[in-house]
Amino acid sequence: MATQVLDKQDLFGNLRAEFHTVTFSSSYSTGGEAVEPSFKFIQLVIAEQIIGGYAFQYDYTNKKLKAFYFDYNNAADGVAIEVPATTNLSTIAPKVLFIGV
Repeated sequence: MATQVLDKQDLFGNLRAEFHTVTFSSSYSTGGEAVEPSFKFIQLVIAEQIIGGYAFQYDYTNKKLKAFYFDYNNAADGVAIEVPATTNLSTIAPKVLFIGV
């Protein structure tokens, strides 16, 4: 997994924003890919909604970006299912906005 910082901005006061592009590896790790900004306290994370059929959610506790897919054929799975370990997501590169201090 690679993270490229696209831009850093001071918003107001000590609030800052960072835009990252997250390129997943060819072997997804259960629990997500580690991604964090250069600042210490994260207030808000906004990830691109859906790319290549995958949705993304930031895990604030573990500082990881998780990937999910949808399987409407099996009602027992729920709305979204985390991508299984070792899935190749190397062509997926969502943009993520971090806001914090």
